[in-house]
Amino acid sequence: MGTVDTAGADPLALSQEMEELLDGKIGPGSTEMNRLKDLVWLIFNDDDVGFVYESVTRTAIGTFQHRNGNCLSFTNLFVAMARYLDLDARFREVETAPSWSRKGAFVTFNRHVNVAINVGGAEYVVDLFPRIDRIEIGGRVVSDNRGLAHFYNNMGTDALAAGNPDLALSSFGKALEYDPEAAFVWANLGVAYSMRGETARAEQFYRKAIELDKNEMVAMSNLAELYRRMGQDKKADRYFKRVENFQKKNPYYHFSMGEEDRLGGRLEQALEHYKDALKRKSKEHHFHFAISRLYAQMGDLDTAVKHLEKAQEYAPAGPRKSLYIEQLERLNSESSGAGTGVAVPP
Repeated sequence: MGTVDTAGADPLALSQEMEELLDGKIGPGSTEMNRLKDLVWLIFNDDDVGFVYESVTRTAIGTFQHRNGNCLSFTNLFVAMARYLDLDARFREVETAPSWSRKGAFVTFNRHVNVAINVGGAEYVVDLFPRIDRIEIGGRVVSDNRGLAHFYNNMGTDALAAGNPDLALSSFGKALEYDPEAAFVWANLGVAYSMRGETARAEQFYRKAIELDKNEMVAMSNLAELYRRMGQDKKADRYFKRVENFQKKNPYYHFSMGEEDRLGGRLEQALEHYKDALKRKSKEHHFHFAISRLYAQMGDLDTAVKHLEKAQEYAPAGPRKSLYIEQLERLNSESSGAGTGVAVPP
């Protein structure tokens, strides 16, 4: 995974080609809602853009040129184009089920950003994955400074993954110019200095991240690893214990582990993780859906139906609830012998 845009480029700038495309495709006299719908169509479906996902961080111009990018690339493109169309578009941080990755000896936390559009006092969300239902614990509209901090932070993590801590330091420094309170950037700054062998500075920045956010688990995990390598086992154990306690209390952590086990074919382990998630948040419809899917896969259709009924009960009105109702009808049919096989919801 690498970056293709220079750190000095304005992430939200539009090219003349992009402006001309918008002028030709979307009428300035249409309503805000129609402009929003037309922009969504243009970016996802029109041959002139046809955006697709690619694990790379780009500016708005870079995203348009390549027609692909990650969530920040998409957000840069959509925000920039929406604002050109006089739409109130903002960056929005999305709190999702936690997903951790390991890059070498270091732990990173996968974050997600999308777009909030205010139309007539109502907020609409446009996401990189419009057909994928994300588990959202919550979300909040943030300033451009925070959004751009995410952008340069991503540039930095790409550089870390490529084994270039010096380039990463430059990107993280730029991120902190935009938002010095972004704990996740300080945590990644610690990773960069640790990769350079500067343990004292790495420790300083990990601790700064935790000072800004007492739940900054990436900083805690990496700080514990750092102390372990330094032979300071008591300090390491203290931070490892804090991480472990956080994970045990977090239902979305157990769900994430369940998903990992299910995809790895470890169905019994997945079932235990899903049950642990439900113990901690019994009315989360995504959890009931996941465990229903697993029971169906294991051939226990009666239990699958019970959990799908719960998923349908707790889900808010909308496409997801409709999907549950459709799947419930199918499972009920199959559990009564009318079906032709076990339905495993997507």
